Amino acid sequence: MSELSKQAGMLSATEFFRFFVKSIIGIALARLITPAELGSYRQLFLIYSTFSTLLLLGIPQSLLYFLPKSKTAEDQKRIISRTLNIVSLLALIFAIAIFALKGFIAVKFNNPSLRPLLLIYAIYPLFIFITQLFSSIMLGLKRPLQAAKFTLFAVFTDFVLILGVAYFTRNLELIVWAVIASAFLQWLYARIMLWKFNSPVSSSLFEGFREQLAYSIPLGLSSIIGILGVQLDKFMISGFFGPEQFAIFSIGAMELPLIGILANSVNSILLPHLSSGDPKLMGELYSGAVRKNALIVFPLAALFYMFAEPIIVFLYGSIYAESAIYFKIYLLILPLRVATYGIIFQAYGKTKVIMLNALFMLTMNVVMNFIFIKAMGMKGAAYATVLVTWLSVALYLVMMKSILRLRLRDYFPMGKVIRTAIATLLAALICLPLLHITSIPFLNMMIGGMLFTALYIVLGRLMGAILSYDVKLVLDIAKDALAKVKR
Repeated sequence: MSELSKQAGMLSATEFFRFFVKSIIGIALARLITPAELGSYRQLFLIYSTFSTLLLLGIPQSLLYFLPKSKTAEDQKRIISRTLNIVSLLALIFAIAIFALKGFIAVKFNNPSLRPLLLIYAIYPLFIFITQLFSSIMLGLKRPLQAAKFTLFAVFTDFVLILGVAYFTRNLELIVWAVIASAFLQWLYARIMLWKFNSPVSSSLFEGFREQLAYSIPLGLSSIIGILGVQLDKFMISGFFGPEQFAIFSIGAMELPLIGILANSVNSILLPHLSSGDPKLMGELYSGAVRKNALIVFPLAALFYMFAEPIIVFLYGSIYAESAIYFKIYLLILPLRVATYGIIFQAYGKTKVIMLNALFMLTMNVVMNFIFIKAMGMKGAAYATVLVTWLSVALYLVMMKSILRLRLRDYFPMGKVIRTAIATLLAALICLPLLHITSIPFLNMMIGGMLFTALYIVLGRLMGAILSYDVKLVLDIAKDALAKVKR
């Protein structure tokens, strides 16, 4: 098994665990507090995830590009120390902005109860900005194990503090304080681990800073535009509807987080190696990642689409059954997630292209969301986001061919991807009659899910979609994980 595949697999496994625990917390909160309170809680994180991207300016992603290119340990220390100082300043600016705008935000979100929560939540960026930076630093230094360990620590603190406070108090303000406490412990961990990279502020510390900004600012702007493009439907739902409706919409209107975790983990490992500039090597690495991603993305999309409503009801309760329709609409984006298209432009240092694509996506999303919400209500917002995402990917492919002069077939193994799609579709069609085989939805999910998985593996092997290498890779990752647990 290649070292890159092992590292990506380890990182993905850790992030999957993080997703699992975060999901448990989200599910518990849905059952412990009211829909209006859940809507307020989710709006806090909507605000943070959106505007933190703007303030961070793509700086964490730039570390994946510049740290591997550093020729000496002193260069690496300078880049890391400089970045820590700048990000700490940006965190302070964000905290002040949340505090100052708490009333304005509450009014625009049609949610007066958000104001006192934002007063507490303003502390959050002061701690969490550095923790976001920690994983990027470790990955830039090609130390994925350290990034994985930190993720496990962060998951543990969130689980114990947030879920513990929620279970014993059912008080939303205390739950938000628990979020702050968890972020503080993660900040403390990151600061201790990064202590050796601290340097006094001096003019020499900013050598190469202009180049880092030239790379990161377009990337950061494209990220915020991209985030706004993806999150725009949620902002518009918050503006048109109350927190209860927002809670229902936000539970369903999301891409399958498992896929985002997989893509981010693979990209974090690939980017430092894609930056070599060798087109042939880049094509081989990227094409291999696309093929492997398809093996996971397609069957997950089929499974969750078939069992969308029982999954939502089982996890969140019947009060959120309406969320299933938004979830199914968002699943239409998943076939695109076999690849991450912007990473190629990052590897070539052409981050302005990513910014232009994100700007196109945001502009189209504003127009489409407004039109579709007026015509179809909350479902219109989900359909608009799906349509714009497909258009954005089409534009990326055109630019890869015209600007980078790449042969798309060298980066997208369509024959292998199509075989995977056919194996998935056949397995799903065979399983369709079993969707209502009993009167117990959970039992139907178990029976249908196991049969689908078995059929998919058999058909995938027969059609040459799943290779012996893939089976060995999974077994090796499982053995490595088991060996680490035994230690």
